[in-house]
This record gives sequence, C-alpha cells and structure tokens, in this order.
Amino acid sequence: MRRTIVKIALSLLIAAGFVWLAMRKVEWQEFTQAIQATDPWVLVQYFLLLSLIHLVRVYRWGILLRPLGRIPFGRLFSVGSVGIMALTLLPFRLGEFARPILIAEKGKIRASAALASIVVERVADSLAMTLLLVIILFFLDTRIAVPAEIRWWGWGLLSLFVFVLVLLVLTYRYPEKTVRLFRRMLSFLPARLNERLCSMLSAFIGGMRGLPNARLLLEFVLVTIAYWVMNGLGMLLCFGAFSGLMHLGWLEAFTGMAVLCVGLMIPAGPAMIGNFQYFLQLGLSLFVGAEVLAAQGAAYAVVLWAMQVGQQVLFALPFILFGKFSLGWLLIAPRKVKTELEQGTCPPPDPPGP
Repeated sequence: MRRTIVKIALSLLIAAGFVWLAMRKVEWQEFTQAIQATDPWVLVQYFLLLSLIHLVRVYRWGILLRPLGRIPFGRLFSVGSVGIMALTLLPFRLGEFARPILIAEKGKIRASAALASIVVERVADSLAMTLLLVIILFFLDTRIAVPAEIRWWGWGLLSLFVFVLVLLVLTYRYPEKTVRLFRRMLSFLPARLNERLCSMLSAFIGGMRGLPNARLLLEFVLVTIAYWVMNGLGMLLCFGAFSGLMHLGWLEAFTGMAVLCVGLMIPAGPAMIGNFQYFLQLGLSLFVGAEVLAAQGAAYAVVLWAMQVGQQVLFALPFILFGKFSLGWLLIAPRKVKTELEQGTCPPPDPPGP
C-alpha cells in the first residue's frame, strides 16, 4: 500500500512539473478565447476519426494475438478499450499490464504470451515514431534551427529501440541460450532471486514464441503504417479548428505527432497530463512564434489531449459500468502478470565444468 502511495505521489509530482513547463508562458486571456473559438464541427470530425483509429488499434493488437487462439472481436474490443483507457489513466504506464491479464484465458491464452504481444506493439510504435522524428529533423535541418535537445532525444531513443528490437529477435531465435546467459549474468544474486528472474524471462520468451508468422507480421506492419497516418491526419485536421494554426500542413502535423509520441515514452503522471501538452507544444514551436504558441498552440494541445482521453474513457466506460471489468481489478493487474511470469519454467543450470 505504501509503495502504491509513493508511486502515485511521484507521478503527480512529475505531472505537475510538466504542467508548469507547458503552461508557464501561456497568455491566459488569448488562450481562453482560442478555446471558445474552436470550430466544433472540426472536433466532431476528429472524434469520429479517433473512433476509427481506436478500432484499427484494437484490430492491430488482434493480429499479434491471432496465433495464440481465436478471440471474438467483441471480446477483443472490450478488453482493448478498457486496457487502452487504463494505459492512459494509470501513472507510470502501469496500464500496460491491463490488456494481457484481461485477455488471458485459462488453458488457452497465457498472460505472459499476451504481454509479449504488448511489448512487440510498443517496440514497433516506438521505432516508427523515433525513426519518423529523425527523418523529419534531418529534412528540417536545412530549413529551420532545430533545438539540440530534440535532435539528441530522437537519435538516442532510436538507438535504444533498435537495440531492443535486435535483443528481442535474438531472444526469439535463441531462447534457451538467452536464459542461460541471463542466469550467468545474474549469478551474483541470491539463488532464489536468480531463479525467480530466470523463470519470469523464460515465461516471457515462451509468450514470444507464439507471436505471428511472417505473413501476419507483414499485415501488422501495414496496419501500423495506416494507424500512424490516420493519427497524423487527425492532427492536421485539428489545425483547422484554430485560426492561428490553419496555415500549418502535413509536415507540421507529423513533426508534432513524432515529438509528442517520443515525449510520451517518458513514464509520467496519470492521463498523460502535462507531458502531452509540453511535448506537443515543443513540436509546434519549430513552426510558430512564441505569441501564437502561448495562445493558439496551448489551446490546440489542451483540446487534443481532452479529445483523446475523453474518447478512450467513453469507449471503456460501458464495459466498466455494466460490471464486465472492475477498476480495482485493473490496479492489481501488474501483480497478476508478475505472478504468472514467476511460474514460468527455467532451463536447468549449466552443468559444472570439468
């Protein structure tokens, strides 16, 4: 209980820091006017597009789960909706554990296998956004002055996720060797702790072995491209709701999206509050002046945040209100996933040398 309270307090502190960074230069009178002048028809169109994006995201996750067992789309949609809401609302990305434990079925789909699908999904999205950011910044370097922190942040994260991808591929290809190497690397730990960690890794690798074949992975990649194109289109569409941003186009929309998504990789406070607004405004600052950013840009960031969080809550709420899932149960999902991982089997230790 104490650990949970500490985590919540720390997440709120981080969120408060990002809120201050995002809103410290806001011109509040112009900001309020920009909010009030927002074109409601554009927001209706954006909500409909968000709904379609949500369906595509759920379908894409289903591609990764397909080899594990046949899951009706209705169940996939309910679990995906509640899990995505949990990911958004819970601090420090604790909601990542909601979907694996909710979709798990005794004797059919293990939470460890579902967790592996979430890891692949997250690595794919992170690679896509960091690669997009690096390509855009390379193009922009000849046109505008790109802040060094954005450039280094993009390159650093791209290197990290390429390394993670290579690690996942090697783990998938050589599972037993990976676990044995892991055991040797942690040999300095007490034997019981070493065994628990080894069992968790073994269970996770077992889940990875059930991931899609080449044909399904190709489908996953194509749907991922469509998913992010639709997200960029949504950001472009919302430029039209703000008079000071109407002149911005595709390049600005995809740059803002890439900077935002890279910024959201930082585990922070509940509902992404603070870091969503800060990083989206950071992306827009490459193209608009300080005065526009302090009013129209800040209003744009707040409205997009409210629309995205609102859509996710609205889609998940019926499944919670009618008793299909419990909010309290979601809070213990990380512990349930950890328990299943600890029950994995670990290859025997290496035989003693001569």
